[in-house]
This record gives sequence, C-alpha cells and structure tokens, in this order.
Amino acid sequence: MLFVILYDTLYIVVYRCMSLCHCSCMSLCHECMLCCMRVVRGHEEAVLCVQFNARRIVSGSADRTIKVWDLSEGFCINTLCGHHDAVTCLHFDDNRIISGSVDSDLKFWDIITGQCVETLDWIRSEGHTGVIRHLQADKWRIISAADDKTLKVWSVETGQRLLTLRCHTDGVTCLQFSDWMIVSGSYDKTVKLYDFSAC
Repeated sequence: MLFVILYDTLYIVVYRCMSLCHCSCMSLCHECMLCCMRVVRGHEEAVLCVQFNARRIVSGSADRTIKVWDLSEGFCINTLCGHHDAVTCLHFDDNRIISGSVDSDLKFWDIITGQCVETLDWIRSEGHTGVIRHLQADKWRIISAADDKTLKVWSVETGQRLLTLRCHTDGVTCLQFSDWMIVSGSYDKTVKLYDFSAC
C-alpha cells in the first residue's frame, strides 16, 4: 500500500506500508511501519494539493504550477503553467488534469502534452468569483466549491456549467459526491446535503 504525504510544504514524500495492521478497522496505527520510498522536490513554494495513481503523482503549488511526476522513479515529467495564482485543488485521470486556483479559474489540461485545453472562468463560463477550495470529478461531472459561497456542477465533456448551488452563507471549503448525493462543508460551520438525483 502506498501513501503520498505533503511534507514540510515544499516536498512530496512517498511511503510504502511495510506491515499490515492487525486491528479490525484496517486503519493506520502504531503497529504499521511506513518506509519512506522517495522525496520529490521541484516546487518553489508550498505544495497545496496532491493526487496519485499507479504511475503518476500530480501536485499543485502556491508557485502557480502543476507538476506531473513519475511515481516509480520520482522525476518530474512535466510542469504545467497557466494559473495566475496558487493551485489549491486538482483531480486527474488517464487523459486530463482539472485544477482549481486562488485565481478563481478551473483549468483542463491534457495530461500527456501538458497543454491547457480549456479555462472555465467567471466571465465566459459563469464560473466562480472566489478562491476555488475543492473539486471532485467522475467520468461525467465536475463539482467545484469556492469562497464565493457556491458549488458548481460542470459537464466533463463540454465544460458547460450545469448547475450552481447557493446554499451556504460563507465560503464552501470541501465537498464529496456520489450518483445520488452531494455533501458540502463551509466556513459557515455547516455541512449540507443535496439530493443529486433531483438535478
């Protein structure tokens, strides 16, 4: 089992679990031994978000860049530049990276070429007007949460905004969704549930 952990804000550390827990919850506990496999360096400012799969690590930073790393060797495959401020959240699959930023833009990137293929902003796309704090995506939809007190649902295929939810009284900091429900958390000290099947 692999774990990717942000360490000392500028580094990404990859750990491998060397033993399995014997407790029933299968969570990390004092019986687990984590062995540091690798530390990757390359960002010039704090690393704010990270995701990985079997081949790659993708990281976003306050230095306004996204870096794609080879998981097994630890070298930087590509550096994506285009955001005007810190990259606060991201999601990737085999074809694309989707990133959110303090600049309020959502960007779609080709994971192979590193080119920005689309930008969803507040002028052209009815996008966010505040810092994008969190995003999640599946094969069909992206949902983003921002300091403008909204959640926005987007089509992965077209980039079109499908829905805006305005239910919080302060910035939305986090979200999770499934086929039937969206759950969001906010600076307003509430967790809200939405019936996604009604959308």
